[in-house]
Amino acid sequence: MKKRVFALAMMGMMLLAGCGAASSSSGGYGSGGAPQSIDTGSSSSAGGAESINNSVTVAESATSDTSFESYVSADAVAIAEAPASSAASMGAESPKQGSATHHQQGISGILTAAEYSDLDNWDYFQDLVQNQRITFPSYGLNPTNAVSVTITDNNQQPLSGETVTLLDVQGAELWKAMTDADGKAWLFYDESQQPATVSSNGQDLAFADNVAFVSTPSVQNNTGLQVMFILDTTGSMGDELNYLKEDFSSIVKKVGSDQILFSANFYRDSTDAYVTKCNAFTNDTSVVQHQFDVENAQGGGDMPEAVADILYETMVQADWQEGYNKIAFLIFDAPPHTGTEVQIDTAVRAAAEKGIHLIPVVASNADRDTELFGRALAIMTNSEYVFLTDDSGVGDSHLQPIIGNYTVESLHDILVRLIQEYQP
Repeated sequence: MKKRVFALAMMGMMLLAGCGAASSSSGGYGSGGAPQSIDTGSSSSAGGAESINNSVTVAESATSDTSFESYVSADAVAIAEAPASSAASMGAESPKQGSATHHQQGISGILTAAEYSDLDNWDYFQDLVQNQRITFPSYGLNPTNAVSVTITDNNQQPLSGETVTLLDVQGAELWKAMTDADGKAWLFYDESQQPATVSSNGQDLAFADNVAFVSTPSVQNNTGLQVMFILDTTGSMGDELNYLKEDFSSIVKKVGSDQILFSANFYRDSTDAYVTKCNAFTNDTSVVQHQFDVENAQGGGDMPEAVADILYETMVQADWQEGYNKIAFLIFDAPPHTGTEVQIDTAVRAAAEKGIHLIPVVASNADRDTELFGRALAIMTNSEYVFLTDDSGVGDSHLQPIIGNYTVESLHDILVRLIQEYQP
């Protein structure tokens, strides 16, 4: 992987991102403003010569009076005029790229990014798959066959933290997940399997694409939040690591630290100084800050990294606790090694069953395989897909994902908002 230019000092700005954990040794657990339309040229995505057509809107951020446009290089806004925003309007046509909205940002958030939910745009996602614009499985993960489950009480209020299970005709478990704050859960199965029943809290309903339960709560509401950051620290990830070092305290200031536990975890690859370095959850943010501060970005040099190892250690072995909502940010730019599909499947199933929302944050130099792997992770853990963009002018080029409409803003704002959304 190429070493990136770290342009922060030049721009006089601080990078932001991440969250932390308690110290431990290597290896171990036990936008407001009126939008302004801009016409731009077309661009080709990294990892392929696909033409991407988008309309770009710039709006002033509600969090700062500083003009974002002054920090954006001319090359960064390389997104062209745009197509229809939903698959439904495209008929039998191959799905086209969505449009991007750009928000101005303040000084603390120079890394720019966007957030997208394939689950919220399920029909469009299915059209992309059917038209073979995107293909799965990705490293053993196939999110294309799914059951949407909703659980409410007798007053039609959503029930969170309820376990739902998809069973086949013999009663064998195919997938298990936990409902989110909206009472929603997603269950997945392979085409070779025969799903028959959706079960929750003593009720069994026949298999269908959409299943709705009316039930009484079986668990108490969560009162805290566990936030985990999982960071690739190979040589190409210097910008993102420095961003976390500089802006972690700003994130904590925005979201608060009451009833929040943080964990910071790092990984490289088998030929590097370490493969994984895991830290326990803690409410001491100074410990987390120190863990970021002593890390450096080194090693790597080839595309696959030890993604499967870190996912297994963090999703399966970490101290995820009852009574807490759970989110994990995987910040990375390279896919896992082939041959690790079983380990990845085990980790993702554990995340879904525990109610861990595994949110990928895809950095520069990522290829299409990395994008699709990240989107599979997000879909199968009922989460959002986050990706960095070229708009900041920092680092190497960022892949244009094959998705619908999205808004470009600071990574800082996205991380803060997602953490706040998952707070009880």
